[in-house]
Amino acid sequence: MHSRRFPTLPAIGILTVVYFIAGKLGLKLAFLHVSASPVWPPAGIALAALLVLGYRTWPAIFLGAFLVNVTTAGNIATSLCIASGNTLEALCGAWLVNRFAGSTRVFDRAQDVFKFAFAAMTSTVISPTLGLTGLALGGFAAWANYGAIWITWWMGDTTSDLVVAPLIILWTIAPSWRWNRREAVEVILLLILLLILGETVFGGWFPISAKNYPVSFICGPVVLWTAFRFAQRETATGIFVLSVIAIWGTLHGFGPFVMETENQSLLILQTSTAVLTVTAMALAAAMAERRRAEAAIAQQKAAVEAANRTKDNFLAMLSHELRTPLTPVIAALDALQTELSQSTESKAALAMIRRNVELESQLIDDLLDLTQIAKDKLQLKFDSIDAHQAILNVVEMCRADADARKLQVHLDLRAGAHYVSADTAKFQQIIWNLLKNAIKFTNENGNVTISSSNPSPQILTIAVRDTGVGIEPEIMERIFDPFEQGDPSFQRRFGGLGLGLAISKSLAQAHGGTLVAKSEGRDRGSTFVLTMNTVPAPQQRAKEPEISVEARAQRILLVDDHQDTCTALERLLVRRGHLVATAHNMRSAMETAVRNQFDLLISDVALPDGTGLELMMQLHAISGIPGIAISGFGNNGDIKKSLEAGFSEHLVKPIKLEALEAAIGRVIGAQSPSHH
Repeated sequence: MHSRRFPTLPAIGILTVVYFIAGKLGLKLAFLHVSASPVWPPAGIALAALLVLGYRTWPAIFLGAFLVNVTTAGNIATSLCIASGNTLEALCGAWLVNRFAGSTRVFDRAQDVFKFAFAAMTSTVISPTLGLTGLALGGFAAWANYGAIWITWWMGDTTSDLVVAPLIILWTIAPSWRWNRREAVEVILLLILLLILGETVFGGWFPISAKNYPVSFICGPVVLWTAFRFAQRETATGIFVLSVIAIWGTLHGFGPFVMETENQSLLILQTSTAVLTVTAMALAAAMAERRRAEAAIAQQKAAVEAANRTKDNFLAMLSHELRTPLTPVIAALDALQTELSQSTESKAALAMIRRNVELESQLIDDLLDLTQIAKDKLQLKFDSIDAHQAILNVVEMCRADADARKLQVHLDLRAGAHYVSADTAKFQQIIWNLLKNAIKFTNENGNVTISSSNPSPQILTIAVRDTGVGIEPEIMERIFDPFEQGDPSFQRRFGGLGLGLAISKSLAQAHGGTLVAKSEGRDRGSTFVLTMNTVPAPQQRAKEPEISVEARAQRILLVDDHQDTCTALERLLVRRGHLVATAHNMRSAMETAVRNQFDLLISDVALPDGTGLELMMQLHAISGIPGIAISGFGNNGDIKKSLEAGFSEHLVKPIKLEALEAAIGRVIGAQSPSHH
C-alpha cells in the first residue's frame, strides 16, 4: 500500500469537514428517500482518502457520515448504523484495491481498472444494506420501498467510487505524465470541445437537448480520444466534468436521460456514466501501458545500440591492435625471401610463416566483414567483371594450399556468358571462401572441381565440388549460420571460426545472387552452387599508356608509433633505394617535416598525440605533399576519412611489400609532370 504521510489529526479533521460538506450536497439530490441519493460524492472521497492517506483516517469517514445523517433524518442509532456502513464500505473497498488491484497505482494497468470496478461494485453493497436496514427497523424507511431505495443508494456509492475516487487519487499522487506545449494546447481544446458538446446535449442551448433525443454518445468519442492521447488523470478529469454537466442538465429536464421522475433520470444517467468511466479508464490505462512498453523498448534499444557501438569500437580497435604486429612480420618475411642464399628448408619455413600470418589476417577480416554485414553497412563497388578470370585468380592464390594437401584442382569453365556485375574484391572473396572451404575439408589426394555453366543466357552458375567429408542432413539447414562448422569434431580437427560460408552467402545475396549447398551425406563430398545474373561483356578499350614513373629514390617520411612496424618498413623501403626518415608521433613528424623536404608521407592513422589524418591535412596544406595512410582500421568509413584528409591511398595492415610498392608507384605517378 502506497500511502502519503500527513499528520493524523489534521488529516482526520480536514477529511471530516470535506465529507460532511459533500454529504450535504449529495443529499440535496435525494428524491426517493432523504438518506439515499443517486449522486453520493462522499463514497469516492472516502475510498480515495483510505488509499492515499491510509487506513488510519477511517475515523474521519465515520464522524463525517454520522454528522451528515444525524442532522438529516433518523436518530442517533440509525445515524451510527449508517456511519458504520459507510466506514466499513470504504475500508472493504480500499482493502480489495490494495490487495488485488495495485493500490494507488490501480489505474496503471487496464486489468487493474476492471479489478477496481469490481471492488467498487462489491464493497458498495455494505453501506446500503446496513444503513437502509437500520432505517427500516427504526421506522424511518418503508419496507415496501426497500428495493428501490437500496438500488438508489448502491448506485450513488458505486458511481462515486468510479468517478470521484480516480479523480482524487490521480491528482494526489505524483503525476507520471507531463504536458509539453503542444499537448497543453490539445488538452485545453479537448476540454473546450467537451464543454461545448456537454452543453449541447445537456445544457439546453439547442432544441436537440430539450427534445431529449438519444445523442449522449456524441460526448463519448471526446472522452475516448482523451484516454487515447493523454494519461489517466486527464481522462478522469474529463469524465468528472462531463458528469457534472450531465447531472445539472438532467435535473433541469435536458438530455436523453430525462425520465418520469428525477430519481429515475439520475439512476439511468449514473449507469451510463459508470459504463463510460470503466471503458475510458481502461483504455487510458492500456495506452499508458503501451507508452511504458515503448519507453522500455526505446531504453533497451538505446542500451543495445550503445553496446553495439561499444562492440564495433572494440572490434575496430582489436583489429588495429591485431593487425599492427603482423606488419613487421610480413615486412621481415619480404626481406628474408629476397635473399638469394636460402636453403630449401628455410624457404619452406618462410612460406609456412607467411601462410599462417595471412590466415591470421583473413580471420580478422572475416570478423569485421561479419560485423558490417550484420549491421547492413557493407558497401560494394559494382563493376562489370569476368567471373572466369576471377576464378583463375583465386585458384592461383590457393594453388600452394592445394598442393600442400596433394589435392587436384580441376577447372571446367564452360559458361559462354561469364561477365557479372559485382564488387571485384568481394566476388573473389566468395570464390576464395568456397575454394578454401573445399580444400580444408577434403582429405589428401582428393579432388576439387570448379565449373561454370549458363542454365539460361542471363544466368551464370558457378559450382565448387569436392570429395571431402560431406555434410550431414541435420547440419545442412544451418551450414550457412555464423560460427557453424558441422560436427564439433571438425572444429578441433580443421580449426577456423566458421565464418567463411556465412559471409559468402551474405555477399552473394548483396550481389543479387544465391548460394546453396548440396551433399549426399557424411564422407560423400559437397557442392556449393553460386548463381548470379550475367551482364554483357564490356567493349574492348584501347590500353591507356602506362604512366612512366622515374626510377629514382623518393624522400619518404614514415610515421608509425609501433616501433617494430616502423623499423621493418624502413628497412624494406631503404632496400628499394628510398631515403627514409622515421617518426613515432605527430609532434616529431611535424618537426622533421619542417627541417626537411619530402616527396611522400606514409603514416599510421592512429598516433599517440593526434591522428595521421590531422598530420596529413597540416603537411598537405604546407607543402602539398602526397600521402599513403596505413592502418589496422579498414572499414569503408575509415578509408573515406583518409581520402578526405588528403591521403591518396589507404593500405590496411598487415602491409605487403607488393601492395606498398604499387601504392607508392600510383601516388608518385599521379604527381609526376607527365601525368598532367
